[in-house]
Amino acid sequence: MIKVISNMNVVNGKIVSLDYINELLEKNNVNIYEVIRVINRRPIFLREHYDRMIKSIKLSKLNFSINYKIFKENIELLISKNEFYNCNIRVSFYISNEPVLMMYFIKSSYPSNEQFKSGIYTVTAKLQRDNPNIKEYKIDFKKNVERILNESNAFEVILINEDDTISEGSKSNIFFVIKEKLVTSLDNAVLLGVTRGKIVDVCNKNGIVVEKRNIHLNELKNFDGAFITGTSNNVLPIRTIDDINYNSSDNPIIQRVSKLYLNEMNMVI
Repeated sequence: MIKVISNMNVVNGKIVSLDYINELLEKNNVNIYEVIRVINRRPIFLREHYDRMIKSIKLSKLNFSINYKIFKENIELLISKNEFYNCNIRVSFYISNEPVLMMYFIKSSYPSNEQFKSGIYTVTAKLQRDNPNIKEYKIDFKKNVERILNESNAFEVILINEDDTISEGSKSNIFFVIKEKLVTSLDNAVLLGVTRGKIVDVCNKNGIVVEKRNIHLNELKNFDGAFITGTSNNVLPIRTIDDINYNSSDNPIIQRVSKLYLNEMNMVI
């Protein structure tokens, strides 16, 4: 169950209580959603999250569109009615008798300084999303991921397709480093993460090659480093994938990419 922490929430532009938002979440199968980071009471990369939500709605063949101005005003209303300075907002959308757009703050956790410094532990698992380009909530998928994380004590699960190609993390995108180049999965094989898109943009602007292609499981030992990206993760170095070790935190390419991304993020704070 999603942990809503805001007492005042927004549904279709109106302020509602915590009890009311929880009642809606319990009653309805809310599949399409976005998670937006708020830093110093400012939503980060709001337009990009909006664009991705619109794409998810269209790919789900739901006959509805959301006006960006209204979307932005609702986010700003939610922030103004609560006192969270650094936290994540979840935006959920579904159609029952009418379209319902919900916005609420959720319990949020971020990697520790030690995890950024030393890198995280990850494991692989044969798991696939039905349509990677749609950001949707699937309870069975989530339960499988939680089970694997609990059994392995890992930070993230790296998803492996039936053909042994690597797609992404269960809640992140993944990049690999080989010499001076980044390698990541094809766009049609992953959720097009907002942070992932920003990483690709800053790399293109700064002369760092990003190769998008199929990545096979047996290639993992050939890479010089790896990192995941996401709304809560920024650029987070990977220490291990299963029994393969990387010195990702000290990799100069990963350090440079992290700095470039943080500079980009700081421009909107």
